[in-house]
Amino acid sequence: MFRFNTYLTKMIVFTIGVSTLPIIMLGLFFYMKTSETIQDKVNAGNVLILEQTRLRVEQILTVLDLQIERLSDSSYVTEALDTGIVPSQFILVQNLLSSMSRVQTFDVGVQDIHLINLKQGWILNSGGLNPVAALESTLSRYLHINRDKFWIAENGSLLRPGNTENNTTIKLIKKIPAFSEDPDGLFIAEIPGKQLRSYLSAHNTLGEVMILDESYRILASQNDNKLLDPQMLDTLIAKLHQSNEASGLYETNYGKKQVGVAFQRSSFNGWIYISVIPIELIRLESRKTGWIILATCVIMLLLAVVISLAGSQRMYAPVQRLYQSLFTNQDKERKRIDEFHMINEGFIRMRNVQVQMADQIKNHMRQLEEYYVLKLVRGDIKPSEMNEKLGQLDANSKKWKRMGVLTIKIDTLKGTRYSESDSELLLFAISNMVGELIPAHNRLMPIVVQSSQVTLIFDDPKSTEEFRTYMYAMAKKVQDEVGNYLSLRISIGISRSYAGLHDANRAYKEAMDALKYRVLFGQQTILHIDDVQPAQNVTTEYPKELERQIFDAIKMAEREKIQCLLDSFFEEISGQYHNYNDYQIAVTRFFVNLIRLLQESGVSHLELLGGDPPLMEQLHALSSVEDARNWFKSQIIEPVVSVYEDQRRTKYQTISQEVVHMIHDRYDTDISLEACSNMLNYHPSYISKVLRQELGISFSDYLMQYRLNKAKEMLEDTEMKISEIAEKLRYNNSQNFIRSFRKLAGMTPGTYRAEFIERQYRARKF
Repeated sequence: MFRFNTYLTKMIVFTIGVSTLPIIMLGLFFYMKTSETIQDKVNAGNVLILEQTRLRVEQILTVLDLQIERLSDSSYVTEALDTGIVPSQFILVQNLLSSMSRVQTFDVGVQDIHLINLKQGWILNSGGLNPVAALESTLSRYLHINRDKFWIAENGSLLRPGNTENNTTIKLIKKIPAFSEDPDGLFIAEIPGKQLRSYLSAHNTLGEVMILDESYRILASQNDNKLLDPQMLDTLIAKLHQSNEASGLYETNYGKKQVGVAFQRSSFNGWIYISVIPIELIRLESRKTGWIILATCVIMLLLAVVISLAGSQRMYAPVQRLYQSLFTNQDKERKRIDEFHMINEGFIRMRNVQVQMADQIKNHMRQLEEYYVLKLVRGDIKPSEMNEKLGQLDANSKKWKRMGVLTIKIDTLKGTRYSESDSELLLFAISNMVGELIPAHNRLMPIVVQSSQVTLIFDDPKSTEEFRTYMYAMAKKVQDEVGNYLSLRISIGISRSYAGLHDANRAYKEAMDALKYRVLFGQQTILHIDDVQPAQNVTTEYPKELERQIFDAIKMAEREKIQCLLDSFFEEISGQYHNYNDYQIAVTRFFVNLIRLLQESGVSHLELLGGDPPLMEQLHALSSVEDARNWFKSQIIEPVVSVYEDQRRTKYQTISQEVVHMIHDRYDTDISLEACSNMLNYHPSYISKVLRQELGISFSDYLMQYRLNKAKEMLEDTEMKISEIAEKLRYNNSQNFIRSFRKLAGMTPGTYRAEFIERQYRARKF
């Protein structure tokens, strides 16, 4: 039984496509070429008909033009224009009329010929001799046309004007003499518009032929414009306006209609000959040919389909038997997938399983190596197990002569594009970069241990110094690459070199100890343990005096002084303490003393400085002296200064209020700054400083100002004498009081009292 599955369907579709596509393409090609040929032939025939029509019309008009030319050169016309026509010259008139009648032949179709004498104002035609007074405007328009002779189309005859387009008359106007700016006469030959239509071919059934004058006015058409409506005619005329070519052939659309247009411009009289053919008529013959081609292609397609089906089934039979022998019925029914696809899937599954197993083994080996390295640096591997584990880690382990450890820490993530949550990921990225930068045969697996990256490096150097140089070069290479690619600042600690892996734990501790000294040496450094640990202990002294000055400045809230003293303090301890432990003890002592100072102010440090993580952990996590100095200033000193500043401000306000109260109560006594300071138990200079800071004025100036105000009150409210007021305010004599009053008030006490009384009088009067 025929079974229509996916692979067989593909074979059938492919064979049918291969066999039928050429047939379809060939049919389309023949149809397009045939249609194009037919259209080209029709267009060529259309142009030929238009050419023949133009030549036939121009031949007839040329004959008329030559006859008028000969007639204008005859002696009869010359005599009539020069001497005029009088009743005695009837023979001349007969000769003129006879010559003019011979021009009016049947084949040309001339309706009438007019001879006009512009000087004497008469017109001679078949109707006789008449005056031209009624034609002056028309003749003036003809004379203004700057040509010797020309063709023009107008409604009606010269002597019988009309008002409809059906009464169109074609006129040939000849000026006599030629090329004269002031001609003596005119010859006008008139042809009816109907006669011009008879010149067109009546056997052209394919389209419409029209004649237009220079003003794009229709002079004649083959079928009275029944084929084209006025709007389409306007469209065609607009296209002719845009073209300056003598002839052409183009296609255009008007609504749903598509037409082919051929045109020619006559060099004889400037007329335009147009032939318009609907494209539908051109394509009619193409459709007939297309149906024949389509029928042929359908028959060939059916034959190709039958052959494709039979051939595909025959070609599929071996594949079907192979498939049935390889897969179970359940597999064969699964989603009707084609057989080759299922076979390919089987191979892909096998390959994926192999790749997964290889990746798992590789990952397990990596994890095992990381585990062994971690145990090695921690010192958890026994000496008896070392050779066995070392052989599992690297086959080249027996070639190693010297061993050392590099440890890497990230200095800071501030000012970078990373956050603290990215630190672990960055350490693993650094570990991968170390694995790429240091050759695999010179290292063990790089690992991450407690926020540090650790690498065991091996080599076979000629000397210990050479191995130290090699380790420094590797560290510098890693530091530069991390800075370039990750934009991170890292510090690297280097241990001493050892002869075997049993010293790996000691080397790891030395490298970590070396990293601790980045606090003293700054960030982005490479530190070898021999360079940072001094050979002998150095006696150091804690800078107690600087600490005391810092605490005094904190109590006085002198921020600028605090900054300078803090810089000096850290320069002192970083210059003295070359041992990291001594440095940590010094900064911890400074931290504890600051907390004690805060507690002395009466504020709990947990209330003011509480945070997560604890302050001590934050302090020990700092990686440089600069970071420690900035941390102390922002996290500890600034809050403590704010507390003392608030307390000091409150205290200042209380002292200033007490002094002001004393002045107000005892202004009429011998009160002084020393007396107030004794009563308040403060030094006079301290009282003076508080008053200047709180009131912005000295003690003596405030006392003098207050006594002046009291003097003004006494001058206004009492009748006390000047001397009595001076005595009450504790002046030695009245002259001193007057000078002091004038200095502060700008006038003497007497003048002040007089002006006050005058103001009172004026106020009562008004």
